[in-house]
Amino acid sequence: MGGCLVVVVCTLVFVAVVMERSLSSHMLELVRSSMQREILTVREVVRDRWRPGEGIPAADRLADELGRIVGSRVTLITPQGKVLGDSRMPQGEVPGMVNHADRPEIVQAMAQGEGSAVRYSSTLGFDLMYTALRLDGPNGQKLLVRLALPLSQVQQALSRTRGLVLWAMFLGVLLSIGVAYLVARGISRPVQQLTRTAASIAAGDLSRRFTRYPRHEIGELGRAFDQMADNLQSTIDDITQSRDRLEAILRGMVEGVLVIDNDGYVLLANQALMKMLELKAVPPGRLPSEIMRNADLLEALDEARAGREYVWREIKTLGATPRHLEAHVVRISGEASGPGMVCVLHDITERKRLEKTRRDLVANVSHELRTPLTAVRGAAETLLDGALDSPQYARHFAELILRQSHRLERLVQDLMELARLESGESPPRPRPINAAELTDSVMEAVTDLAQAQNTELERRLPREPLVFAADARQVEQAVLNLLDNAIKYTGQAGRVTLAMEARDQEVIISVSDTGPGIAAEYLPRLFERFFRVDTNRSREMGGTGLGLAIVKHIAQVHHGRVEVDSAPGRGSTFRLILPLVNLGGP
Repeated sequence: MGGCLVVVVCTLVFVAVVMERSLSSHMLELVRSSMQREILTVREVVRDRWRPGEGIPAADRLADELGRIVGSRVTLITPQGKVLGDSRMPQGEVPGMVNHADRPEIVQAMAQGEGSAVRYSSTLGFDLMYTALRLDGPNGQKLLVRLALPLSQVQQALSRTRGLVLWAMFLGVLLSIGVAYLVARGISRPVQQLTRTAASIAAGDLSRRFTRYPRHEIGELGRAFDQMADNLQSTIDDITQSRDRLEAILRGMVEGVLVIDNDGYVLLANQALMKMLELKAVPPGRLPSEIMRNADLLEALDEARAGREYVWREIKTLGATPRHLEAHVVRISGEASGPGMVCVLHDITERKRLEKTRRDLVANVSHELRTPLTAVRGAAETLLDGALDSPQYARHFAELILRQSHRLERLVQDLMELARLESGESPPRPRPINAAELTDSVMEAVTDLAQAQNTELERRLPREPLVFAADARQVEQAVLNLLDNAIKYTGQAGRVTLAMEARDQEVIISVSDTGPGIAAEYLPRLFERFFRVDTNRSREMGGTGLGLAIVKHIAQVHHGRVEVDSAPGRGSTFRLILPLVNLGGP
């Protein structure tokens, strides 16, 4: 704004100076032209009335008369510069006037016949315009006629004009200031608003907009700025959605994901990877070797960084919860600042466990089948070698084949039942079960075995009728397995107790015995397939080693659990605990 005012003021001053000079020159030219016309008339009058021999008095009277007629100062001067008459000077002072031979207008008139000049008159004390004409009289005599007009009127007019110009300049400056203020305000306010909007957006408030669009370049700039902010907001929203979607995908993935840049620094790691490797935090910008202590995984990352496109490793962690992991490292080509490698970890611990379980199952089944098959084969070979001819030996070996066949049948049945429970092919079909009826049924089924072992059977039931919902066949099989084991391992003159009770919305079926008990180191493995504390005694009794495993799976399919309390010398108590789904009468 200040620069504009300086330009306006300088322009007005220049115009005023030029105008004043032009007006002054024009007015002087007008005065000069008017005086030239008047002096021509004066010269003719002087030509008719001037007599060279009349002297100064006659010439001064003629000058006074002509001065009154034309309203200007009239001076009559000889070629030698002597003044003969002057309309503004008394007649007595004319002889004493200074010689005018050196006056510019006189010199010019003598040389060219006409002359003019503007100068300060020391006699009158102000500026005058002089115009002189040479008059050629009779007998070759010459006389110079000069008119002098005061320029005070011209100067007064110029002064008035100068005042008007100054007022015009003042008004022009005021108008310029007002217009400049309005223009500056019309520009600066949108610029200030645009600056505040830009500062807000730079501070993170992407909702701010310019909204006002003046009808000049600032309006177009504001419209373009708002469009840029909209595009920026849209781009940020897209990036945010993509980031949130990626984070949600990474959080939901069960596979561990690790992203590393070309310089080998960590860019990203999801929660699954941190859980697999038991890491508390994976800060970006760190080297994998700074946060991981698995040599196999670090070696795979180094191979991929060295140039291999794909690296596969099977690794094992050594933390509090050991895991088997498959590491797939893929090198990603791209810009120098982009990711260099992606490592995906698959947890194959369960698969390894199942593979081991399958191998153990095959080995155990093979081992369990080998004994009865060997006995059957030996008995058959013995019969074929001549034992058939002896009725006593023939019956003995036939009974041996029958016992081993029953054993094989029980083993196959237990394996099939266990397979059905694990696969979920036979889900439980809950129906009301009366605890008293269930107890009577299982007690009757094991009475002969208890009598053969000289074992006392005891039951304990609540006073109130206990009814719960479960699959009757599966629960009966589980209780029978527990009773069968308890009777077989209690020994002679022992006691087995079957108890049922409802507590805390659960049905607790417990089988206690007075047998030798089980050492603490064997308790965690009791419900594994084919696990036996006393292998020889179990086989002698015809056990398959799958009874407790079946009990465990029956509890699991009913959303229950099994527990065992035992110690050497004080017997064992096995509990089958099921949720109390339904209470009521039979």
